[in-house]
Amino acid sequence: MTGEQIVQRMMFERIPAGEGARLLVTANVDHISNLVRNARFRAAYEHAWVATADGMPVYLYTRLRDGCVPERVTGADLTVALLGRLPPWCRPFFVVGSLETAERLRDKLTSNGFRGDAIGAACPAFGFESDPAASAALAKAIRDHRATHVLFGLGAPKSETWIHEHRNCMGDVYALAIGASLDFYVGLRRRAPVWMQRCGLEWAWRVASEPVRLFRRYFVESWYAIWAVMLDLFVVRLPTEPLETNEDRLSA
Repeated sequence: MTGEQIVQRMMFERIPAGEGARLLVTANVDHISNLVRNARFRAAYEHAWVATADGMPVYLYTRLRDGCVPERVTGADLTVALLGRLPPWCRPFFVVGSLETAERLRDKLTSNGFRGDAIGAACPAFGFESDPAASAALAKAIRDHRATHVLFGLGAPKSETWIHEHRNCMGDVYALAIGASLDFYVGLRRRAPVWMQRCGLEWAWRVASEPVRLFRRYFVESWYAIWAVMLDLFVVRLPTEPLETNEDRLSA
């Protein structure tokens, strides 16, 4: 789908009762590198509702490979389009890395006409994804809010894996794993200039902005993407872990 088609469906297509979370993932080179090494991450992608080509290298490769992707759709662009046009009956919930991000999101959406009680947010403690009690509490908060859209801004593969493994615990929601897009949206981080985005150089802007945190991701771990391309060209399918819910983990 195009970005506009995705946004239209997320705004107006109600999820059937009992279906659970519809996960949207935005593939970039970092994701591809992680998919080679992480079976739980592969399982999240395998069961995703929609996967978009976020990174320019991913988009160009898919166009060369089979031409089936209509356009590049980034998490940052989806965030702007969706949050700027959500109908008033929607109840967004944000999972973010800082209280400042949560406060700015609340302020921005209320200034756009949302009621304060329609906006939910959580800033879970570091390592929550490995704590069954903390994960159950977060899923309950999303469910109790009666969220229609959940936006995770915690990065990959944490966000995608958590959503996938708790997809039946949050209610029937659209769940977007969009990384730093929420910080871009509220102005806590600056996105690359438009010309760099169009030339596929957004990664260079991000490395220059956060060299310590991102150097290893882009200059060391990204080489795994070449291995992913080889596996794809020779149609080698890596195994995924079976769907395991939070209840399964607790009972085990």
